Amino acid sequence: MKRILLTAEEAAIASSESSAGTENLDAFLDTLEKMEPSEIITKYGEKVLLALITVVVGAILVRWVLKIIMRYVEKSELAAGATKFIHGIVAFLLYFIVILTAANVLGIPVTSVLAIFSVFTLAFSLAIKDIIALFASGITILFSKPFNAGDFVEIPEEGVSGFVSEVGLIHTHLFTADNKEIIIPNSIVAADTLINFSKIGLRRLDSVYSIGYGEDFEKAKKIIREVVEAEPLVEKEKDVFIMVTALGPSSIDIVCKVYVKWDSYETLRCRLNENIKLAFDKNGIEIPYSQMDIHMK
Repeated sequence: MKRILLTAEEAAIASSESSAGTENLDAFLDTLEKMEPSEIITKYGEKVLLALITVVVGAILVRWVLKIIMRYVEKSELAAGATKFIHGIVAFLLYFIVILTAANVLGIPVTSVLAIFSVFTLAFSLAIKDIIALFASGITILFSKPFNAGDFVEIPEEGVSGFVSEVGLIHTHLFTADNKEIIIPNSIVAADTLINFSKIGLRRLDSVYSIGYGEDFEKAKKIIREVVEAEPLVEKEKDVFIMVTALGPSSIDIVCKVYVKWDSYETLRCRLNENIKLAFDKNGIEIPYSQMDIHMK
């Protein structure tokens, strides 16, 4: 991964914010150094106890609030990754508030803590901005839900397709039909065109069967229809389309369009090809093939 350095302007901003935040904190620490241990206990003992109580009570309240929030989040049917993300963000914010409250009880300047935290956040975000871009794409995918785990998807620009096994914040994992795992950065998944074959549940299978010009195409169409009607994988509720689609140089092309469940697409394609070929042979329908005639004088 590329290492990203701060520019002079960004470094100046970070430096100014850091100095502003640390001045108050340095003053607070200098005060502690000048005090005797007995004075610290006398002055801050009660505050430390109150801060500890604040942390304990705050932690209990955070867990209670998280349970309530996550109960509603889980009912929203978000992806598992999105649910984990929301849980992590809410937990971080709530615990951060508890820590700031405890620091305020102790007398530590909260503005200083926030200023130092903002500087570290700026430097860290600039150093890993490529990962943040992946992270943002992952959030987009998790909340827009273009696909779910178990869906069969294709990304034409990348030339990959497969079953979604996991949708993470950084990568999406696919398993291909021949059992290979493909790990794709979410920035690519979010930016490229994606085809989800599982979303609707049905796919249309288009097949073309060619017969010779000397054959009866109406008879061929009838044979194809009989094979289709006898095939259990064909969705009978959908219309079947069987028509002559082209008159080629050496064949009459008949198109057959049927609907099938997305996970049976390849099986039906092969079964129709086999059964229609057998039916054509049985009824004497010739399928043309390339050949060369040589005439000798």
